[in-house]
Amino acid sequence: MTAIDLEAVAAAAAPDTLGSYLAESARPAGEQTPGPAPSVRTTEHGGHQITVTTTYDVVVDGTPVTARLYVADSGMLYSPALPYHQFTSALDAVRALMSTYPDHFGGGV
Repeated sequence: MTAIDLEAVAAAAAPDTLGSYLAESARPAGEQTPGPAPSVRTTEHGGHQITVTTTYDVVVDGTPVTARLYVADSGMLYSPALPYHQFTSALDAVRALMSTYPDHFGGGV
């Protein structure tokens, strides 16, 4: 397990830093589309620029579900609907979403 760098967290949470990040990340309402949301990660290695785009298309009981699943640079999955949770499996993430928000998933056993 990696230790948390409290100074880095405090710097990232500083109002100016966080505000700038959120302003750059926000999309106008008209640009947000339903359906899978791609998670894009980039890095540089040996002078090469690497981009990895991951998209999860989630279907439960034959019905498409808007489950925003993203992949961190560490490879862990997360969802804004479940703050403070990370997952090693997309299936585990969807199970957690279903358990947390059962009213959004009709029927079941």
